[in-house]
Amino acid sequence: MTPARLLAVLTLALATASARAEDKAPAAKTAAKAADAKPDTAGEGAKAEVKAATGIENRLPTGEANTFKAKDNIFVWSEVTGADGQDVEHVWKRDGKEVRRAKFTIGAKRWRMNSRMRSAAKGAYVVEVVLGDTKLGEVSFTVE
Repeated sequence: MTPARLLAVLTLALATASARAEDKAPAAKTAAKAADAKPDTAGEGAKAEVKAATGIENRLPTGEANTFKAKDNIFVWSEVTGADGQDVEHVWKRDGKEVRRAKFTIGAKRWRMNSRMRSAAKGAYVVEVVLGDTKLGEVSFTVE
């Protein structure tokens, strides 16, 4: 066999072996991840403190209240614990109907976030903090 032909055969053999290894690697990684995966416990042990206010300063609510004026900007602040790495939502409801959602990815064991309603319309509001189908906390207030 000539050196050029030998080189071609070796190159083809190496390329084939490399392709087979690449084909097996994702399956091996997926299997390893599945073995390490924890059971679905979304919301287990997670909780939220929730407040309604007229502002946020230094990551804390200011002007906390249960009643606001029509056209006020209303902030809902929450502090979530036990949901690190998961997605949590503020679900705003006025008079029982959903009017807004704000989604957050929790970045630490204790995570503060806020959403707001600009120029809020009159009505009875409930804002729930939810993780999947689990309600972690809520706040109720009225806009007059």
